[in-house]
Amino acid sequence: METRTMEQIYQQIANILIDIIPEDWEKVYVYAEVREGYKKVLFYYYPLNAEEPVYSLDIADIFNINEDEFDKKEEQLYDCFTELKKEFKNQGQEEWSSLTFILDNTGRMKLSYDYKDLSQISPVEKQEKWENAYLK
Repeated sequence: METRTMEQIYQQIANILIDIIPEDWEKVYVYAEVREGYKKVLFYYYPLNAEEPVYSLDIADIFNINEDEFDKKEEQLYDCFTELKKEFKNQGQEEWSSLTFILDNTGRMKLSYDYKDLSQISPVEKQEKWENAYLK
């Protein structure tokens, strides 16, 4: 199995996260879901010495960042996860329905794949379940 391409995609994801988060942080938790006709990527990060995470969609407002620039970086994340899904298929691996990508500020990554059919669950319910499972 060729994992070099996947490793490159994981590194791209990490680089985008580092670029998109405008302050020092301890850990980032990313949820990605990619399937035919549907894509969802969201993340939370914990700023250094903070107990509460910051939601990705709040970054532009909190830090007064240009919305278009933020959207471009966010679109790059979507592209990476879409490419990762294609790479799984190209390599004959079981295609995940969603994944959790955890990155800490030392560069350590942890990945957790889910293979359940999520198409009948509302986006709000999926996000709430994921938040309860992964956020402090």
